[in-house]
Amino acid sequence: MPATSHLAVEARTRAWLEEQYARGVASITARAPGDEVYAPDGRPRRLSRYHFQELLRKLRIFRWLDGIEFTSFIDVGSGFDVYPERVRERFGVPAFYADMVHPMNLPYGGTGFGRLDHAVTLNLASLPFRDEAFDVVLASEVLEHLVRPVEAIAELLRITRRALVMTSLEALSVDRWQRLLSHLRVDVRVPHVERNFLLLEEIEAIFGPTARHENLFCDRTLPASVFRPVEWQEAVYGALADVPALAAALCRAVAEGRHGPGTLGILIVCPKPGVGVRPPRAEDDAARARWLVERTAAFYHALAALHRAIADGRAGFPPREHPVDPALRDRLRCPDCRRGALDGDGAGLRCRECGARFAGEYGVPILPPSRERDADAALAEALDRLCGADAARRGTVARVARRLRRNERPAGAARRALWRLLPAG
Repeated sequence: MPATSHLAVEARTRAWLEEQYARGVASITARAPGDEVYAPDGRPRRLSRYHFQELLRKLRIFRWLDGIEFTSFIDVGSGFDVYPERVRERFGVPAFYADMVHPMNLPYGGTGFGRLDHAVTLNLASLPFRDEAFDVVLASEVLEHLVRPVEAIAELLRITRRALVMTSLEALSVDRWQRLLSHLRVDVRVPHVERNFLLLEEIEAIFGPTARHENLFCDRTLPASVFRPVEWQEAVYGALADVPALAAALCRAVAEGRHGPGTLGILIVCPKPGVGVRPPRAEDDAARARWLVERTAAFYHALAALHRAIADGRAGFPPREHPVDPALRDRLRCPDCRRGALDGDGAGLRCRECGARFAGEYGVPILPPSRERDADAALAEALDRLCGADAARRGTVARVARRLRRNERPAGAARRALWRLLPAG
């Protein structure tokens, strides 16, 4: 595989993420009781700006999910988080995990957190699912990292039946100058680097006229300005020491959705044609925020207890040869030939059409493609899916795709020298 292949880039990222995952598990296991972010009764006691922003992002997402009628859900790029478990609890629908990092998909603790029989290891640019396999597809904080983002977004929309939801803190640029500076700084030798920076009109061209969008964070409604010293911000967040105060702060922070000075990031809701999406209702925010805080606190404690139990040998995984669940298998398609249904083959799967075999373990199929697609054909298919016959949108999106491919290659000597001259930030 060529060193600059997008699959090679993703392989380096995958290895780094697996290392970070292992370190995160070790830190959870080693954490002493009493050091948790939340007390056993759910009160925040060591809240940081990171934890607040994590809750705020979730609140924005669930505000929109509450306005969509759906019967199935998948989180693509789910990582360490548990959106599918929260969705299953709140809406009572089948909810699935998918990530390129295999250890993150494993059903640690068996049925804990809903991963057993509900997780897939994959590559985002060639998703191993049939068309419209899931009503709602979520891809949170992956847009800025995607290799071949235009093709990946087209794939996400292909497997969506009702609505795609995406978030990115970094991908939205305020103007062309900031976008240029951001691209010049990209160093693809750094694993999991932010590489995609887009103007709002480019995002609108990619997702089309039916898409809705709003900011992720608005500085003037946050408890502490991101432009103040970090120590001061952390003190403000640390003072949110009970559930009502934290929920009220979240409601204030989510009140402003418009883009403008002092806003950061973007949330995109892209419904399929003919699908109605009810805008968020502010009167529901207080109950939503309290529910989210309570469930997040419970998750942190359950996760810490589970990893301690695994470390002590008191809990673990289902059998390694656990077969792929037929209900999950029905949603899958071969990532190589892109059309064949997959049959069970021991713990793995085999394509009915091309005969390709894919491994699996603990019930999790491992379905990255074994060969790279033709780049021009993949882009042409993506443009057809995203833009149809709209010539203006096709031109814009094609230019975006070509520009972003420059960020698959390591910077040359001139660009590296320029890094020393660029302004910080």
